[in-house]
Amino acid sequence: MELTRTIRVRLEPTPEQASALARTVEANRQALDYVSRIAFERKIRNRVALHRAAYRTIRTRFGLRAQMACTVCRVVAGVYKSMKSNGNEDTPAEFKRAKPVFQWNKDYVLRNGVAHITTIDGRLRIPFRVEPPYRRYLQDGWTFGAAELVRKRHGWYLHVSVSKSVPDHADDFDAVIGVDQGMRFLVTASCGDQVMFIRGGRVKQTRLRYVRLRASLQRKGTRSAKRRLKAIGRRESRFMTDVNHQIAKAVVRFAQAQGQRPLIVLEDLTGSNLSVRFRLKDRYWRMSWAFRQLTDFIRYKAEEAGIAVMFIDPTGTSETCPKCGHCETANRSRKRHEFRCKKCGYRCNDDLAASRVIAQKGLECLRQSQSA
Repeated sequence: MELTRTIRVRLEPTPEQASALARTVEANRQALDYVSRIAFERKIRNRVALHRAAYRTIRTRFGLRAQMACTVCRVVAGVYKSMKSNGNEDTPAEFKRAKPVFQWNKDYVLRNGVAHITTIDGRLRIPFRVEPPYRRYLQDGWTFGAAELVRKRHGWYLHVSVSKSVPDHADDFDAVIGVDQGMRFLVTASCGDQVMFIRGGRVKQTRLRYVRLRASLQRKGTRSAKRRLKAIGRRESRFMTDVNHQIAKAVVRFAQAQGQRPLIVLEDLTGSNLSVRFRLKDRYWRMSWAFRQLTDFIRYKAEEAGIAVMFIDPTGTSETCPKCGHCETANRSRKRHEFRCKKCGYRCNDDLAASRVIAQKGLECLRQSQSA
């Protein structure tokens, strides 16, 4: 199994180097738009055919180096392939905020605190810094991959992909942990009689304060209010990211306490908000809640700790009885946050019941895979 992470490397360029980076970003964006028009007008979707049609012009007109020109063709081909699979080929793809993608050992190298980066002005040597949480990825057997050049308010960054091979998990798990995500309890994790609840009231109150502040600033509509709106959005995003990191760590610690070879079972919530109807007062919270980010954090922290993660179909998990298996909408009372089975009378907290059903579904998937 291969673990993949993205680390943030802060560059410290001189004003001249920063100018060269900015020109490279703009040249890359223009090249992407140019190749996109060729792909759209000539209906070229194959990367090799696109390379033959546009490579020389990319080099001469936009001044991109050889590897960057190849990457532009590959990126555009990938975007159009994705658009085709989504049934959206009626308009050309636009790259308004595209970021240059650098290839390790070809476009960039990180060595002894200096980043060697290829730009349209040649190879630059720029000092860099890595924050403490990311430093362990610079060693310990991690392999560097592609990197994105990103410009933010406070400077320039490389978002570097790193990967590492680890042994695959065996199937002889001694503990199965079901994890249910929600808003009253951000996470409910259970393994047999062991249960962990993480309440979401404080988080919701903090986000409600941000909602009210944004509404007040939107009513003002001044330039300074718009600047504050952006700052508040970034602050709220940092807050939720920190909360999700803490929750993910707690879930992994809970799993480690249950056995030597635990398995964490999560619901596959991909696209779930798109197919579910919510009450108007709940719509903002459900559509803006960072379930996907929390899932990703739990998965990658578990994998680094050597804990296997499984995803199951979420259909019926909140309405199925963990004791007798009876599934009925009336089993769950959202208003009272209670689960009461209409068939066998089993009764408990609704989120706890869902987490136990998730664990049971994980066990069923394990048995099916082992018997196949």
